[in-house]
Amino acid sequence: MSILRRYWAAALILAIVVVHAAVIGYVRSRVARLQNVESNTFDMGRYRFQNVTDPSRVYQFQLHAVLDPARRQTGRERLSQQNMEIHEETEHLLRQVQTTWLRDPEQSELRDRMMEIVGKHLEEPIVQRLLITDWLELPVPGSPIDFEPSTTTRITQNP
Repeated sequence: MSILRRYWAAALILAIVVVHAAVIGYVRSRVARLQNVESNTFDMGRYRFQNVTDPSRVYQFQLHAVLDPARRQTGRERLSQQNMEIHEETEHLLRQVQTTWLRDPEQSELRDRMMEIVGKHLEEPIVQRLLITDWLELPVPGSPIDFEPSTTTRITQNP
């Protein structure tokens, strides 16, 4: 009993340190598990285009596909194989879409049409939906370019 009276403060500090170390170890193990979680999204690339009906603007965005978690790896492989074909057909669509689709903040009609293109290039429905990020609508700067050589400037060579 005299040992307990003499070292009670040291025992209490030691118990607090042990509990603190256990909590820190548990939190770190949970964070490590979160860092190893694989994402269900696949980067489909950056699109930059100019619509035929509105040549005064350039549009740009980043496209991502949300994959079925059960077939994540298969989806990544298939999208990687078909990425250029999907990209080309999507850009063809984007250059010809109605300008009202481009002005829609939710881009619902645009997403639906792009989803049809992605579905056409995949054998099975692996992509659940498409995400559009980094949407930019930029005006085309009007800078006149003179392709005619100037008549006042001549280059002469000495024989």
